[in-house]
Amino acid sequence: MAKVALVQNLLTENLGLMYISSYLQRQGHDARIFIDVQGTNAFKDIESFAPQVIGFSCTTGMHHWALDFARRYKSQHAKVNIVLGGPHPTFYPQIIKDPVVDYICVGEGEEALSELVGVIDGGGDVSQIGNIWSKRDGEIIENPVRPLLQDLDSLPFPDRSYYDRYPITARETSKNFISGRGCAYKCNFCANHTLMGIYHDKGKYVRFRSKENVIEEIKQVKARYPVRFIGFSDDILIVNRKWLYPFLDLYKREINLPFLSTVRANLVDEELVAALKIAGCISCVFGVESGVEKIRNEVLAKGVKDEHIFEAARLFHKYRIRFGTYNMVGLPGETIEDAFQTVKINARIQPDFPWCSVLQPYPGTQIRKRIEADLGHQLPIDEIGASYFTTSVVRSKEIRQLENLQKLFHLAVKFPFIQPIVRQLIKLPPNFLFQWTFNACYAWQLMVRSRINFFKLIQYGLASQRLFKKRASTQVGPVGDEPSPAS
Repeated sequence: MAKVALVQNLLTENLGLMYISSYLQRQGHDARIFIDVQGTNAFKDIESFAPQVIGFSCTTGMHHWALDFARRYKSQHAKVNIVLGGPHPTFYPQIIKDPVVDYICVGEGEEALSELVGVIDGGGDVSQIGNIWSKRDGEIIENPVRPLLQDLDSLPFPDRSYYDRYPITARETSKNFISGRGCAYKCNFCANHTLMGIYHDKGKYVRFRSKENVIEEIKQVKARYPVRFIGFSDDILIVNRKWLYPFLDLYKREINLPFLSTVRANLVDEELVAALKIAGCISCVFGVESGVEKIRNEVLAKGVKDEHIFEAARLFHKYRIRFGTYNMVGLPGETIEDAFQTVKINARIQPDFPWCSVLQPYPGTQIRKRIEADLGHQLPIDEIGASYFTTSVVRSKEIRQLENLQKLFHLAVKFPFIQPIVRQLIKLPPNFLFQWTFNACYAWQLMVRSRINFFKLIQYGLASQRLFKKRASTQVGPVGDEPSPAS
């Protein structure tokens, strides 16, 4: 039996790590989740646990923290094995070149990490494990991905037990679940199409758990925790109506709690919205991304027309289901006027939660390739921060105004009469007033839509402030300058 520490740096349940933990435990290993945030002492807790393996699931930007933690720990415990998984090593496997990283996991991790841990514990050859990249005598050993797990019901339910040690997560009254894996769409700002390519001919890509399996997990969680709200973290919960409608009927009968869901505007019609309402849906979110239809569909490959957005909004208003929108600024070729079209379409449809981020050209995305082709050089990887609510690594003459607009987006949508004032304010240099305005709007959205408690909001706000200060101190060049090519 091996000891495995799974480390995260957010005070919220991480479904990926929870699935890994429960799978490892079923194989007989001692896997535990640790949270490394201010107010905890994950380093000392992990030292007391004395694991053979420390695993991190990290997105691009979050990898800075993972590498730093691994370096500090390995400097005192040289024999520990460091494994990185999640989106960043999947789409930027070159991270294995970092001396502190022993292994990376590309793609889904339950079976791969279980096999790796078993070999580390019992001895043997780690060089032939599907999904796992390793090193030997300075050589990087790349293994292809194994077939996708098709029977999701065969997985043990995610392990939530270790979050009970942290007061904020222990008191959380909303719990998140996932009903399937894989997204059928290929938006250019998402790396999903790249993941499809990695798993080409490796089994059905979009998979669903049985409705009974999902309901049973919710029942068990509901019996153990004071759950008041359910969140579904699927990319798009509504994509398969043949599965969805029987599930909603069973959910209403067996669970009957308010729930939150992701949707896609071009899939929304009155039959669907009515079914969601009857089942207990109180809030949905869908992507607008850009208010300019040509940018949305030609640049972002979203495949959603303005008419889809207007109709979806009309139906959610009709059935009194609150809804939010995802939006972005800093898109290739986007002007200030284009960005204000995004503000205006949101003001027209009146979402309860207008959400806006700054485009981050993540590894594995087509949008990154397009931007690099336009610039004539590679974009930096390590300058992408952990938050998409701060700044862009792509510099242009208008980017700072677009970054400022992102901070004031919520107010400009909710109070359209101030849009002329916002147009003038965004010409000012970035400042803490804009950042704190965004923090306040973001906190309100989390508190109202996602039922995040006040203490967690404070933690998010402090983390956001630290990110802003860090990014401001390391910003690449003045306005209009281009970053140096990535090494």
